[in-house]
Parts: sequence; C-alpha cells; structure tokens
Amino acid sequence: MSYKTSIIIPCFNEEKTVYMVVSNICNQFQESKVIVVDDGSTDNSYIELKKIESKNLYLIKLENNQGKGNAMRKGLESIDDGSEIVIFTDADDEIAPKDIQKVLNQYKKDIDIVAVFGSRFKQISLNTIFKMGIHRYLANRFLTIVSNVIFNQNLTDMETAVKSFRSYLIKDLNLIANGFDIEPEFVKELSRLNVKIDEVSIDYEPRSVKDGKKISFKDGFITLGYLINSRND
Repeated sequence: MSYKTSIIIPCFNEEKTVYMVVSNICNQFQESKVIVVDDGSTDNSYIELKKIESKNLYLIKLENNQGKGNAMRKGLESIDDGSEIVIFTDADDEIAPKDIQKVLNQYKKDIDIVAVFGSRFKQISLNTIFKMGIHRYLANRFLTIVSNVIFNQNLTDMETAVKSFRSYLIKDLNLIANGFDIEPEFVKELSRLNVKIDEVSIDYEPRSVKDGKKISFKDGFITLGYLINSRND
C-alpha cells in the first residue's frame, strides 16, 4: 500500500505516553504511514510500541540516543515514495492528533502552500502560558522573533513540534543537526528554498520537566547560538 502522507514521530523515553499517542495517530490516520523512530530509549518505550497492532505503523529502533534531529532525519529516509506530505509530531501527548488534521487540511485550501507549522502561540490562553511557565513562553517567543528576522519568516512558533512540508522538498533540504537545533535548521532550510511557512493554531497541553519534558534552557542557548551563526551563512 502506498501512503500519500507520512507522519514521523521521534521518541525517546516516552513509555508513559507513546502507546496512547501512536495508537491514536495510527487509528485516526489509517491512510498515512506512521513512522516512529525510537531514539535509543532506555525505558520501555519500544516495548510499548511493539504492542501496537496497526498495518500503517513502521518502527525504527536506534541502539543509542543520538538526538531528536538525527531521529527526524532517520524517519525521512523511510517515507513512502508516493507520499505527498510529510509531517512531524512528538510522542509526549502535548499535541492532540486532531490538530495534526488541522495542519494537513491547510494544504487543501491552496495548492501553492508548501509548508505548514502547527502554532501553539497563534491563539493562546493565559492558562496555557501559566502551565508552561512564563519564562518558557517568553524564551520561545524571543527565539521565534530572532528566527523571523534572520530567515525572513512571519512565524509565531518556530520551535513547534508539529512541522510539515511537501515531500518533493526532501532532496533539497540539507538537514544535518542531531539535537534540538533541528528546529531552527528546518526553518533555515525552508527559507533558503524561498518557502513561506503557513501556520495553523493548535491546542497545547504542556508538561513539566518532572513529567518528562526533555528540552531545557541549555537547548535554548544552543538554538540562539545557531540562529546567530546563521546570519553569516
């Protein structure tokens, strides 16, 4: 079977959520190839994934943790030749599967749309900001503004986990980042190809570091460094 959409989900130590998230996505998007890349999890994430009995699920097991960027690139190597759209999302249950559909629906509105991000901040409530923490919210907004200035985009959420694009771009995307710096690199590469990125508003249920949040302020500084260095490219 050839799938017109490929959904790529990097996963690292998400045993509490990965079964529910991936099984729901497989069920709701049965005409999509769901590619999950277990990035060297040291918990029971892969065991939970093996329990999912879905014909459209494709599992990749990496022996060692190499970072989100590497996992995303590994996923790109396994999309179907017939896939027209590639979409990334996470296994942490911060984003509802229904919002993946909102992103995909955007392509139906205009055949000229090439890339769509799901924005957590396009329409956001004070309640969500307080849940994620005002410091994290401001850090995200700051990095997005810097990214917009450098890459000439008009995004509200550069670091969103829900990113999508038309698959014909893959051959022209020079993605090499291994860690969370894949986020600005992805925007950089789309911008280099003169792609204007569309956004749709998505719901967001943030979790804390205590609950398994992976990205840290250290990653924020790495992202900022990447953005600053990109000015000279």
